Amino acid sequence: MTSRLPVAVCALFLTASAFAGTIIHVPANQPTIQAGINAASNGDTVLVAPGTYYENINFNGKAITVKSSNGAKVTIIDGAGLAPVAAFVTSEGPTSVLSGFTLQNGLGTFPFGYEGGGVSISSASPTIKQNVIKGNSAGYGGGVGVYWGSPIVNGNTITSNFGQFGGGVSFVGASNGQLINNTISFNQGGAGAGVALNGARNLLVENNKILSNSTSATAQGGGLWLANESDEVIVQNVIAKNISPSGSQVYSYASSANGWMLINNSIVSAPNGGADAAVIADGYTTNVVIENNIISAVGDNAAILCNPVYHLAGPPIVKFNDAFNAFVSYGDSCTGFDGVNGNISANPTFVTKLNYQLKGGSPAIDAGNNSSPNMPTKDLAGNPRIINGNGGSTATVDMGAYEFVPVTLAP
Repeated sequence: MTSRLPVAVCALFLTASAFAGTIIHVPANQPTIQAGINAASNGDTVLVAPGTYYENINFNGKAITVKSSNGAKVTIIDGAGLAPVAAFVTSEGPTSVLSGFTLQNGLGTFPFGYEGGGVSISSASPTIKQNVIKGNSAGYGGGVGVYWGSPIVNGNTITSNFGQFGGGVSFVGASNGQLINNTISFNQGGAGAGVALNGARNLLVENNKILSNSTSATAQGGGLWLANESDEVIVQNVIAKNISPSGSQVYSYASSANGWMLINNSIVSAPNGGADAAVIADGYTTNVVIENNIISAVGDNAAILCNPVYHLAGPPIVKFNDAFNAFVSYGDSCTGFDGVNGNISANPTFVTKLNYQLKGGSPAIDAGNNSSPNMPTKDLAGNPRIINGNGGSTATVDMGAYEFVPVTLAP
């Protein structure tokens, strides 16, 4: 006996099938990734088998997903030094997705504005996730270069790239993008060896590890560099061991009164980094908020340097930070912050030199401000953001990127 589905159920299945789109297999259905993109329609998926593909792909404005079947370790797109490995230059949106590849040997070239050796984004807002982006170079953004776009760059490893402006990542122009959950390390270049932001307004920089990047001998901002009306929210990152002669971890020179925010970050200078300060905040800083951070410098370097000569509209708002250095606290031009507005200067006592979580008894535990703006509900390790870590009467947020979780032993 043959049974029939109701018409409404059949219609539902047809609608769901149409929404899911077609899966185009590479190389089974199409010989190259670009051929798969060319054959795809909006809503389709180009699924790529393991292998090394010597290509420079372009999404051509299509709302499709291009992903590997077995992950980035075994699926490589090699740009062969000819052009960006992947380009989004035709108004792509967040449903244009690139996921699960190693993108290497790309070059930011003139047709792409020298933006992005690994991924070049111009006036587009795609989703770039779970890729390894390494060994690429460009004038702007050796790994990922964004020009007036609002992409979601999520969960990538961006390493060993070179950029004259932004070794790992650069954002140029107004953006509502997200740079979240990435590891950005061992990149080299000029200003902002890790990340360079130039007028990148409304950008969210959250839950990244920005580590061991290094600028040239005349540049600033080994980890992070901000300039020109940058009003980003930089929250809950580890920015550590980066090297630059000025602002080794974070350097900012804002050219307008738009205020950027540095909230709940763990910022640690590299030994023998030779920098003037871990964090420099110059320019229009009157609306800049630096709050709930751990900023640990080394040697005779300052933790935060706020030079009044360059403060065009007053000093930044600096509250509830632990700015520690054995010799200098907050820098000569920021005297008076220590002991005021919740600021302290004490050794934060990390678990190890490479593990920036807090040991029990750290002065940074329960020392932050629960009302800080843009504070996430979970810390960088995924623990609840506000835990009562010292047994006091009130649970108070910790300074830095990690919340201390006390161990409760059973009887």
